[in-house]
Amino acid sequence: MDYQGPMLVVKDMERSKAFYRKILEVDIISDFGENVTFNGGLSLQTEESWIQFTGCSKESFNYQNNTVEFYFETKDFDGFIERIKNEDLDFLRDVATMPWGQKVACFYDPDKHVIQVGEDLTVMVKRLAADGMTVEELGEKTFLGKEMVENMLNS
Repeated sequence: MDYQGPMLVVKDMERSKAFYRKILEVDIISDFGENVTFNGGLSLQTEESWIQFTGCSKESFNYQNNTVEFYFETKDFDGFIERIKNEDLDFLRDVATMPWGQKVACFYDPDKHVIQVGEDLTVMVKRLAADGMTVEELGEKTFLGKEMVENMLNS
C-alpha cells in the first residue's frame, strides 16, 4: 500500500485553490472540479462530493478543530513573511522562533485548517552557524545531531 497524502474538505473550491496557489505557491497537478491535487500530495475535496462519497452529513464536519496541521517549509522564510504581510490571514500566534532555532508561522486556510510554514532546516542550520554556533552546539540545539548538521553545512 502507498500513502498518497492528505485530502482536505473545503467549502469553496475556487477560494481554496486560490489560497494554496497564492499563499503557499503550490502547483495544481490535477483538477477534476470537485477534487484538486497539488504537488506534494495535498488534495482538496468539495463538501458536496465528500458527503456523496462517504455518506457523512454536513453536520458531522468539524472545521477549526486545531488537532492537525499541514506543514510546509520554505528556503526564504523572511521573504515568505514579507510576501504575505498584507494578506488577510488569520494567524494562530505571532511569527515565532522555536527553541531549536527554526522560524515558523502558523495560520488558518479559508476553511480553518491549520497551516504551518517553517524555515527550511538546512537554511536554519546555516543561519545559526553564521551566527557563530559550533557544529556541536548546533547538533544539540536543533536535535539533529552532529553528523546531520555537518551534512547540512556541506550541502
